[in-house]
Amino acid sequence: VVETIYEDEVYDDDDDDDDNSSNSPSLLSSPPSPLHSSAQAWSSAMGCKTDVLIHVQGTAFHLHKDPLISRSTYLRRKLTEKSELTLSPPLNITAETFALVVDFCYGTHLLVTPFNVASLLVAADLLGMTEAKGEDDSNLKQMTENYFQKFIAVNGKYAAIVFKSCLALLPEAETTSFLVSRCVEVMNLTEDSKGLDGYFDDVISLRADDFKIVAESMHQRFEYQDLLYRIVDFYL
Repeated sequence: VVETIYEDEVYDDDDDDDDNSSNSPSLLSSPPSPLHSSAQAWSSAMGCKTDVLIHVQGTAFHLHKDPLISRSTYLRRKLTEKSELTLSPPLNITAETFALVVDFCYGTHLLVTPFNVASLLVAADLLGMTEAKGEDDSNLKQMTENYFQKFIAVNGKYAAIVFKSCLALLPEAETTSFLVSRCVEVMNLTEDSKGLDGYFDDVISLRADDFKIVAESMHQRFEYQDLLYRIVDFYL
């Protein structure tokens, strides 16, 4: 079954924030996406129909090439000579995350939360969304990294949420942004020992290759190895 992303209503974004993201943390796990309407609004404003089709996990996205290639070097390369593309493994990007990525490409206000910041950071790296359009513009990588530093890096509860979401995004979550090890560092500074042990129960389910990547990263990043030894004990 293929779900098609398309809608007739025009989205009217009244938010004048140039940052394209929320300035305060939200705990919405699945914020609504105005993607359908953004594509339709672009068609109305530019006088052109959608000209590319991108498949992600059984969902078909009918989109415009220009806003995509202006933000993503990966899509710029892939869509240079073709108008249809399938994003599939090894790209670790879900249809829900890609919808948010496309919202950003269209200039729609993007609500970043502790539940989606990890997937957006990984997607920004995998899709090459590290370029800014101008001096006052921010790319998706920079925007989500700033969110992590402002809200996640100082709050153990938020870090625990991101930590759990990172495990499904391995190995990219660690190899691109060191997300798992950074969350563990935050949790170690803000949570008590029993609280940490509860979070580490999830580590048991990791594949051996993924755990090795995380362990090696922690070994390089952590000044003291006691915490790493505890995590290894949980895994073994």
